[in-house]
Amino acid sequence: MANIAEVLSSELEKLADSYAVCGIVDQAGCVYPLGADTKVLSTIFELVSRPAVYATGKLLGYEVYEPTVQNHYPDFTFHKGLDAKGKIAFDVKTTYRMKDDDKFSYTLGGYTSFIRPGNESKNIAFPFDHYAEHWVIGFVYNRIAEKKAGAEHRYRVDQIADIPLPFGNVEVFVQEKWRISSDRAGSGNTTNIGSLHGTLEDFRAGNGPFASEDEFLDYWRAYGRTKAERGAFSNIDQFRIFKQGQK
Repeated sequence: MANIAEVLSSELEKLADSYAVCGIVDQAGCVYPLGADTKVLSTIFELVSRPAVYATGKLLGYEVYEPTVQNHYPDFTFHKGLDAKGKIAFDVKTTYRMKDDDKFSYTLGGYTSFIRPGNESKNIAFPFDHYAEHWVIGFVYNRIAEKKAGAEHRYRVDQIADIPLPFGNVEVFVQEKWRISSDRAGSGNTTNIGSLHGTLEDFRAGNGPFASEDEFLDYWRAYGRTKAERGAFSNIDQFRIFKQGQK
């Protein structure tokens, strides 16, 4: 089978001109600029990536499923039958940087839900053991600080070229989730897996700390929910020592 990352990356490259989304159009033909909200921009990039995901699924012989419940993982599932195993998960992640060579990071979903025994169907489209692979489609863009003025106006469709974009230099990568995960929780006090903190090249190369997906799952299944519960380990080096002591 063709390499998933190569095929999907090729399909995303075909859509590169579509990244310059500048607003939302109503039926009267008024265009409302996007503004700065990162959640709105994340939704935009998920919508833009959809044709590439569906094209990749068709090329590789898969049907594509999207969850009907909001906030369920993943954004897209490749399958060859809704009851069949061997599914492939694709989650779209978006973040920003100020300059091209800045480092950045993402949150990669909770570590107390579907990856843990007993919770295999929690907040996920299909049971966790139905999935054979987990991929991230990662977008990063340069944030343009002086973009908010445009958010206060409406434009006509024939004025699209005048609408200021709130972002620039959009770049994308496709990589397996475990390869870009870090050994630290992300987003403050929430129980989310943090990604590595690196450059675009780090994400494309998958320069995370885990040696395998099995090690990634073992680590995050055992990771304490709070600092007080992390007495045995709080990073990958301590975890490996901990595992050696169990043998």
